[in-house]
This record gives sequence, structure tokens and C-alpha cells, in this order.
Amino acid sequence: MIQINPSNILKDKIGATHGISQQALDNLCTKYQPLTQEVFRAKNKVGYDFLNLPDDSELLRKIKKFVTNQNRYKWENIVVLGIGGSALGTIAVRSALISNYKRPRVFVVDNIDPQSISDLLSSINLSKTLFLVISKSGGTTEPMALYGLMRSELVKKKIRNFKKHFVFITDPKKGLLRKIAKKDGIQTFDIPSKIGGRFSVLSSACLVPLVLAGVDVNGLLKGARVMREVIKSTKGTVNPALLLAVSQFVMDRKKGKTMTVLMPYSNALFRVGDWYRQLLAESIGKNEKTGPTPINALGTTDQHSQLQLYTDGPNNKLIIFLRVLKFNEDPETGDQLPKELSFLNNRKMSTLLDAAYFGTAGSLTHSKRPNLTIEVPKVDAKNIGALFMLFEFQIALLGLLYKVDAFDQPGVEHSKQITKQLLSEL
Repeated sequence: MIQINPSNILKDKIGATHGISQQALDNLCTKYQPLTQEVFRAKNKVGYDFLNLPDDSELLRKIKKFVTNQNRYKWENIVVLGIGGSALGTIAVRSALISNYKRPRVFVVDNIDPQSISDLLSSINLSKTLFLVISKSGGTTEPMALYGLMRSELVKKKIRNFKKHFVFITDPKKGLLRKIAKKDGIQTFDIPSKIGGRFSVLSSACLVPLVLAGVDVNGLLKGARVMREVIKSTKGTVNPALLLAVSQFVMDRKKGKTMTVLMPYSNALFRVGDWYRQLLAESIGKNEKTGPTPINALGTTDQHSQLQLYTDGPNNKLIIFLRVLKFNEDPETGDQLPKELSFLNNRKMSTLLDAAYFGTAGSLTHSKRPNLTIEVPKVDAKNIGALFMLFEFQIALLGLLYKVDAFDQPGVEHSKQITKQLLSEL
């Protein structure tokens, strides 16, 4: 199971100015333990409904039946048209679990960049492509513009029965996508009305494309359920979500660590950082005094691009490492390097990666830079699901700690209104 090692935020490692004592950490986790029960009690309220998603066996049955029926079309490409929470979860799982060479290929178009859209259109066979249009409101500018474009392209190419090339994933009752689906007879899946986009990773918004791509969604949901039970049944610093939330809160409010760097030592987990960045930023950044700034980094890549700043620059960051304990494949370097590099000969890549992780964590600790490590047994569906639940629950706890609504996003909504007004005036 996923474990959290907070030893490098303790004052016996990094000093009293930047660190916290083990006793203080224990006391704070005990003090805030009731917040865990508060989150569970609110599971049927708006926002908190993410806790119920791993139990929706009826949704999974419906999705699998749909996918079985779709097999007759032999889709070569699954293209997700979504943005933010309607895209980042799928991207995270795709990067972790889906081979680039496996058919059907999964593309996620989460921007309206003209060149990348043109490149996609020139590289796929539209007659062999299924488009998943994902927008809870049914009116989000980017995916709706992309839907209009793709629909026009299918019509231009004279694709027979082009409507079968679309699936809408949206609000159960309202919104423009729901209206279009009813008029055109397009297949739909519901995003639960009490779920916000960034907490929808275990809803149909991600499960539909993942089942189509052959991902082990049973494992994904099981991992989320197991983590949920761990959080529910453990207390104090043994509770991973509570430990993570309290550590981040204390480092920000008491120690001036106003930035959080999520740094996986695994390419497969890098996009989990993109997903977490939205989760933290939109949920907690609600006023001028509240909201750690999330930053992505990748080990070992960013040891050569960001580590200088983290080690010797402003001491205003909490570094959270993701360390994979066992890789599915683990090539060895062989014996072809000269004696000057003999220390690299006959080494498994995981050994080199681990040495780099320990070196980075050790260097940061030596420089009194707080860092903690989330240990992931291996990259598989079960552990990805567990990570999703861990981070979502942690953010719900942070909302209570900071006394903000972790489930709204007024700043984002305002920018959407301005964009729509500008476009209507052109």
C-alpha cells in the first residue's frame, strides 16, 4: 500500500526554523483527526460526492456494455474533447498505463491550439475515430468549439451516420450537450450533478475513455476503495491523507512554504502532477492569503533544470516526491562503459533512479529544504486509483483546514464569462 515518509520535514533533520518536531506533527494530526470524519459525513453533499464514485457498479456495467457494442466499429482512435477536469485525469492514466503503440490510440485534445488540432486531423482516419465530448455544463467554450470543428469535418468528408462518431459526457439533466444529444440521438453518459470537474476522475468523464482503451478500471476503482478505507480506519500520522494535508498546511502557514512541488521519480506518474496541480490550485486558491502554488517537476530530468533553485534559492517550497518501489520493466546498463564510468556498468535503471532520488532528497535536506516522500509500490491501475483518492481526500481536508470551499471556482467562472462576451462581440 502507498506509504508517506515525512521524516525530512522534521526539525531534527532541517532545523527548527523550517521544520516541525515529531511531537508537534503527532499533536496536530490528533487535533485535526475529526476533520476526517467530517469529510466522510459530508459524502452526499455537493463536492464531497467524489467519495461515492468508486462504488458505482451500475455505471461500470453500463460503460462496459456500451464498449462491447462499440467493438463492431473497430475504432482505431478515441479522441477526448475536454479541458481541465474533463481531460487531466484521462491524460494521467493514459500516460501511466496505456502504451502509445496499442490500438485504439487515445488522444486528449485539451486546448484550442490551431496547429496541434490541424496535426491531429491530418494524422487520423475520421471514419475510424470516436469522439468523446466532455463538458459537465455542456457549454464550455473549448470542447464545444472542438465538437463543432469535428462535426463539420465529418460532414465535409461525407462520413455516413456521422452522429455515431460522438459520445457526450455531461450533466444528467441540463445543458446544451444534453439538448443536442436528445435532438440527434447521440449516446450520453452522466457526470453526477454533485461532482465538480476536477473531482470527476473516477466518474464517467474518465471511465468511458479508459474502458474503451482497455484500462483495468476495476483495479483503478478497487485502489480508490482501498485507500478510502485506509483513510477511514486510521488515525493521526498513520492516516496518509491527514498526514499529507497537515504537513502541507503547516509548512505553508507556519513555515512560509507557499509553493508545493510534486516531483515523481517516474515518467509514468508525471502527468499525475498535472492533474494534482489543478486539484490544488482551483480548490484552495480562494483568496490572497490562501493557496499554495503547485509546481510540477520530474526526477531525474528536473534535477538538471530546477534543483539549483530548490536547493539554493528562496526557501519557500515543500517538495513532495513520488517514489516507485518496483518497476514493471527494468533494463540493465551492461558492461560497455570505460573504467572512468565503471560505477554505471551492470546497473539496473531503477538502481540509478533510486540513487538520484536519495541524492536529491539528501541534498535538499542538507540545505534545510523540507521534503517528504510518497512511496508507490508499483505503477498499476490499483495504485493510480489509490493516488487519486489520497489526493482528492487530502484536498477536501485542506479546504477545511484553510476554511475555504474546496469545491467552487469563482475566479475561473469569471474568466469564462469574459471570454464568451468577447467572442459574442466579434
